[in-house]
Amino acid sequence: MKYANVLVPYDGSDSSNKALNTALEYVSLGIAGNVTVFFAAPVPQFETQDFMVAEYISGSKPLSPAETAEMQERYVQFHREKLAKDLGDIIEKAGDSLTIAIGQGKPSKAILEYAHDHSTDLIVMGSRGLNAVAGMLGSVSYAVLRNAECPVMVKR
Repeated sequence: MKYANVLVPYDGSDSSNKALNTALEYVSLGIAGNVTVFFAAPVPQFETQDFMVAEYISGSKPLSPAETAEMQERYVQFHREKLAKDLGDIIEKAGDSLTIAIGQGKPSKAILEYAHDHSTDLIVMGSRGLNAVAGMLGSVSYAVLRNAECPVMVKR
């Protein structure tokens, strides 16, 4: 086995599905061991001026730090459950070789941090090609490709 830990950033797009299928094929061929499907959930901005104005206009009381933390945790849990539901059949087929992880923040940064912190050997990700500056790659895949500490495979 060449790659013990493969990370697949996943956003539900066709290209991220292709990347996941490629990573799982690597497992079936014995090229890879564990595949982690990773979703970078955006961080809700409860402290932004827009949120505070909306809170004031609606007559809501400000959230306490504990309430904010609880809401953030529920938000992450929602995304974890949604991802598990969306990938239900794939998770069932893959068994123990597939795990789900949720991060928060700017996707490229969250992906790179997770890869670094979890000894990722290979990142297999999709590319939408929506960013003209990045050429044929999407902005997230371009940033990961440029900054990852491990090999990156981009599937179109």
